[in-house]
Formats: sequence, C-alpha cells, structure tokens
Amino acid sequence: MARLFGDKAAAKQQTKPAAPSRPAKPAVAGPAPKGRVRKYLREVKIEMSKVTWPARPEVVQSTSVVLVAVAIAAAYIGILDLIWSSLIKLVKLG
Repeated sequence: MARLFGDKAAAKQQTKPAAPSRPAKPAVAGPAPKGRVRKYLREVKIEMSKVTWPARPEVVQSTSVVLVAVAIAAAYIGILDLIWSSLIKLVKLG
C-alpha cells in the first residue's frame, strides 16, 4: 500500500537487501610474454610463406604508376594554391 501512495520510507523498508558479492575470479594465466612473442613470430613466418610475392617488373610498374599519380596530384594542388593565393592578394585580404 505504501508504494501506491508514494511513501518512500515504507518502500525502502520493503525492498530486499542486496545479495552478498561474489569474490572475483582469478585471472587465467597465459604463457609467459617471451613464449607469446615466440609463438607470434612463428605464426608470422608461416603466414609470410603463404604470400605470393609479385615479380620485380610488376613492382617497378606499380611504383611508377603511384609516383606519376602523386606528381599529378601535387601539380594540381600547387596550381590551385597559386590561383587562390593570387586571388587573395588581388582582393587584398592577405
């Protein structure tokens, strides 16, 4: 009845006490850090042996394409910067 009419003191008395907390579980100990590093490096070696590496001419061609694309992008940005800085100086904002 007390809860229906908003009697907070009576409502607090009717609530159940909290259950006792359980002790924390101990952390599961894994292998030593040295063992984990050794295992990781062993797995890396196995995975790297599965990789199909490109031939030298393919690497040279891909590198050339990337360098040309970077040069074009740099020229484009440089030209836009030159135009915008000229316009700013023309309007005397800079």
